[in-house]
Amino acid sequence: MHCYKTFAATSLIANTFEILPEIGRKLPHSVIAEWMAENDIEPEDVLYAAPDDVQAKLVRLIENNRPRIPRAA
Repeated sequence: MHCYKTFAATSLIANTFEILPEIGRKLPHSVIAEWMAENDIEPEDVLYAAPDDVQAKLVRLIENNRPRIPRAA
């Protein structure tokens, strides 16, 4: 079950990253999963929160960790 939650959370984050001007593209799930682990983001933190709250949290984390998010497709 944990695998499904992780996949759903990384999919949600990938879709959010694609629409954010700070990223503007979809990143691979493996990159997002690693980024989530580095930032102590649990799948439940993403799946059970309000979408606006998740997006605001991601934007804050992106601003702080921009160099760690790869620019290559």
